[in-house]
Amino acid sequence: MIINTYKQNNIVKKAGPEDSGITDPRTGLPIYVTTTVRKKYRKYFTQEWADRLGRDVYTGLRNSELNQIIAQDFAASANDVKHHFLSKTSDLASGRKDWIEVRRAYSRRAFHFFLSAIYSGKIVIIGTTTKYYKPTKPRIIDPKAFR
Repeated sequence: MIINTYKQNNIVKKAGPEDSGITDPRTGLPIYVTTTVRKKYRKYFTQEWADRLGRDVYTGLRNSELNQIIAQDFAASANDVKHHFLSKTSDLASGRKDWIEVRRAYSRRAFHFFLSAIYSGKIVIIGTTTKYYKPTKPRIIDPKAFR
């Protein structure tokens, strides 16, 4: 897992997935959330969208609180995995490619699918999307293989 370090206002910050404190019911792995997903939630769950569509407002939440909400949404989609595919990059140490998982999201109205990367010992939510083109032969891996 790559964690980038950068400097902002003379403060050294680390950018990488953060632990949500919630375990995925399908794989039994801890769920981590990336900055990309938090940004999307904050963008689509603002006061403007709440007024228009009756959504919740997540703009003022701390990262840890938002991570838990996102992980709960992800965990609620455990029974609707659509596809698994291998990532294009691999772990430098082992040379092993990680699995990417596509799940149908049901708990919020802003996104339809979650994309997650399954690393050794954790599952990281790396994106959300509204579109997913189903392959002709979807591949679904037994969750025991990830433990």
